[in-house]
Amino acid sequence: MPRQVDTAALDEFCGLLFRVLDRLGGDLLPLFLSERPTAYEKYPRLLLGHIRYYDNVEAGFEEWKSKVLRDASDYRREDAFPELLALKKWLLEHRSLFEGRRDNLNHLKRSLYARAYEYLYPRRLLAGAYAEANRGNPDALEENAIRANFRQVVHSHIARLAEAYGEGERLENIVAEAEEFLIANRQRYRWRLREMETAETFEGARED
Repeated sequence: MPRQVDTAALDEFCGLLFRVLDRLGGDLLPLFLSERPTAYEKYPRLLLGHIRYYDNVEAGFEEWKSKVLRDASDYRREDAFPELLALKKWLLEHRSLFEGRRDNLNHLKRSLYARAYEYLYPRRLLAGAYAEANRGNPDALEENAIRANFRQVVHSHIARLAEAYGEGERLENIVAEAEEFLIANRQRYRWRLREMETAETFEGARED
């Protein structure tokens, strides 16, 4: 008789995994939601592939960790490393979900894009909304300015997210993580806005 996929535990795993990848920076998860599905799936699939290859959580995780740390942002490794170790601890405590469980691994592989998009959507929505609202004002993307103004600037988006996620801890975590992500990636958002402004200026000149 086939064993039942433990979706609740796999949901918890994905939340931890996506948060770690997002905290490590670089291009481990997409900066913008317009990226192809492969950009969402690459590093999560790599972890699942290593675990499946070795049929051993610890061996698979250690090989994956080496790759992820090479590709992470230099200035984010130290801050995010404790969360990376926490993910390993969780995997070791729940190794029965993965070792000898191709059903769980296959379920995750099929659902990775949807899960990653669902995780990123509200966080990127808030970060992008703040950056867009302050286009042409580079000072607004300084850390102190973000900490002082982020929630006020994106309050209407937070209110809409509250309709889907409720007013509790889940929404608070989303807002806090979006703010921290924006602070960590503020230079990338600044460059993106400059690219958009340059493109719009070029299009406007062509129309004239």
